[in-house]
Amino acid sequence: MFTIDNNGIGRDTMEVRSSDTDRFFKGKIPFFFTMLQEMAAKHSTALHCGIPELVEKENKTWVIVRAKTIINRLPDWRENVNIETWAEMPFRLFAPRIVVGSGDDGSEIFKTISHWVVIDIGRKRPIKPDEALKYFTLPDKDVRFIDPDIGRLRIAEDFTGFRLPDFKPKTNYYDTDTNGHINNISYINWLSDAFPFSFQDSHRLHTIDCHWVKQTFDGDDIAVETYSESDDPLNSDSPVFFTRIVKKEADGSLTSVFEAETEWVRR
Repeated sequence: MFTIDNNGIGRDTMEVRSSDTDRFFKGKIPFFFTMLQEMAAKHSTALHCGIPELVEKENKTWVIVRAKTIINRLPDWRENVNIETWAEMPFRLFAPRIVVGSGDDGSEIFKTISHWVVIDIGRKRPIKPDEALKYFTLPDKDVRFIDPDIGRLRIAEDFTGFRLPDFKPKTNYYDTDTNGHINNISYINWLSDAFPFSFQDSHRLHTIDCHWVKQTFDGDDIAVETYSESDDPLNSDSPVFFTRIVKKEADGSLTSVFEAETEWVRR
């Protein structure tokens, strides 16, 4: 059951279901983003600022812009992940959210620092982060604090050693949300689908730092580009990749809609 304590920290437990796991019965990459979105939704809904209520009452909505997740280990099928989440102090134009998952032994499984904005739908502009965070109690620093500064995300031009063949995803009904937009987690699925099966059999994700740049819709012409600064990253013990998802415009130009840097380790 989701609860919020006097410090503003939300807590819940999520069991790793078979649909959340890969072929090794370990938590798969999108599962970490499911936990992030679920905890953000439960926390905001409990404080009467969830998306449905915010849209109806204020014509505003939450949008995730950036997230960095560090995965210390992949949880097992049927394992409980005990999750804490809280709103952090404003960072630049963003309202940060921290999500930390731990095992029953207290060991940290993953940690996510995410940057959100509240968009005024009518003006199509974000509101100030102080206003977006007015709904939440922020824990005192001596209770919980993680610096929300993720740092600069590198760009594709920083990675010149290697490029995988481009992957062309096909959107389906479940990739879309109530507004017809492609769901945030679909980009994570496409990022994963671009890697060879053999690589994902031998490696698992350790860190992902991603930026949702622009919205896309069903029917858009999408391609996933994957780069590395190494000449032979698929056989490296700890390869680093950059993923860029682009949309082809009517004039033939390419617009970046999602970017991410990923670090992998051997299983």
